[in-house]
Amino acid sequence: MKRTTGAFAVLAAATLTLTACGGGPDDSSSASGGGGLTPTESGRCTEDQVGGTITMGEYVMLPTFMPGQGQYGIRGGAESAAIYDRLMRWNPEAEEFEPKLAESLESNDDNTVWTLKLREGVSFSNGDPVTAEDVAFTIGLHQDPATRSVVMTDAMQVEEAVAVDEQTVEFTLAEPWAGFPVLLSGAAGEVIPQAAFEASTPEEWARNPIGAGAFVMDSYTPDQNVVLQPNPDYYGGPVCPTLEFIRIPGSQGTIDAFQTGELQVGVLRGAKFVTEAQDSEFQGFEEIISSGSVINMNSGNAGYDGVLTDERARRAVGHAMDRDLWDQRLAGGTGQPTSALVAESSRLYDNQEGPKYDADEAKRLVDEVKAENPDWDGSLELLISDGPENVEAGVVAKAMLDAAGFDVSIVNAPVSQVTARQFTGDYEIVIGGLAPSDADLASTFAAAMTPGGATNLTGIDDPELTAALTEFKAAADVDSQKEALNRVQEVYNRVQPFAVMANAEQYVIVDESVKGIVPTLSSVMLFDGAYVEE
Repeated sequence: MKRTTGAFAVLAAATLTLTACGGGPDDSSSASGGGGLTPTESGRCTEDQVGGTITMGEYVMLPTFMPGQGQYGIRGGAESAAIYDRLMRWNPEAEEFEPKLAESLESNDDNTVWTLKLREGVSFSNGDPVTAEDVAFTIGLHQDPATRSVVMTDAMQVEEAVAVDEQTVEFTLAEPWAGFPVLLSGAAGEVIPQAAFEASTPEEWARNPIGAGAFVMDSYTPDQNVVLQPNPDYYGGPVCPTLEFIRIPGSQGTIDAFQTGELQVGVLRGAKFVTEAQDSEFQGFEEIISSGSVINMNSGNAGYDGVLTDERARRAVGHAMDRDLWDQRLAGGTGQPTSALVAESSRLYDNQEGPKYDADEAKRLVDEVKAENPDWDGSLELLISDGPENVEAGVVAKAMLDAAGFDVSIVNAPVSQVTARQFTGDYEIVIGGLAPSDADLASTFAAAMTPGGATNLTGIDDPELTAALTEFKAAADVDSQKEALNRVQEVYNRVQPFAVMANAEQYVIVDESVKGIVPTLSSVMLFDGAYVEE
């Protein structure tokens, strides 16, 4: 058997790029070339530090506490992790996975069978013990399409999850996957108590979830406010603060609320705001996200049969977008514009190139599609969320697309509605983004671009693209992954289910009074050890 860290040593790279400058313990540069002030290691909560409140501003509130929703920090992942905890944690500084709710995770030689042991004496907040049966049940929930789990595609790689005994689970995979620990470090690692869940209703569970995490529900107003209180029986020791999560529309609003003291923690997205925070020497955790800013094009999701089902129209969108101009207009030239699937900072970057800006080719393709579809006049409906930066992005995108012969109309909606409409295919074209972890890019790209993928928001179904992504996920080492990713990029350039605009930059700002929080996958913050220092 192999330890998780050993099995993943060749494949793993930091999901979050931690940075430091200007008074931090170490001076270093992030993957973006900028610098931030990373919070120093400050231990965890002790009995004499109990009390206080930490308020976090959410870019998007967790849509529901039903299983499988809290994968991303940009979408309420900290709320979910606080209630449920996670079996594993990705440590971005050490660049390895660590047991959390689990005691250990080991694999066989070809990474097709993984064995997890739970910590002894761990209970859910209702007093029921956490068992191997609960872990196996949780995986089954994520595999059930009715759950609408954002990690369903990855969970389906588990052919069988068997409780060997009360504390041991054996996972048998459909194919070798050295990146398997990433599944248990995200939403699928948030163990659901089977007896309590089956005795509840979806409506009741969404409001009053039961987990093994450091916090329990106090109050919940959907899309507005969540208050969590310490779990007095948390296995990890004393829990100090009350946690409050509130929705703050957009990054500028988050910075403003942070400066006035309304927030102690907040999520910033976009180079302009990350740069502003770092220039102001706000400490925080930075992450560079490949394909973090994209324009999703509905290619058949939810029965859509409009012009974007024609790959020529999608390629026209890709060629019409001047990424450098986009960056100048939206980020003052501080971002990372690109049309490639992966960032240059990625461990798998191998000089991949995406579609080039070519206004003439874009117009030629639009004219060609118009000629074959005389009833189509170039119209496209662009869905935009109501954050100020998103509204500005919509205006820029419309100008570029209109110049290529499209006729774009903009529809604005609250960010929660835009998110929901993307996941239900109720859109034609929309500005969004992927959230891949550099620890295992293949699983995220497969989920976003294969039929039935949990985050396949466009409905793309191209056999050649699916085959390339399958090969990518099966690749066993970095060199073979680079080779496979080159093939994915090549096919993507033809199919273009979405147009990559830029890498995304996220920065979770943390007030200096807040200690003991740590990051994990996808900018999710873990608060079980947090405390407030007066």
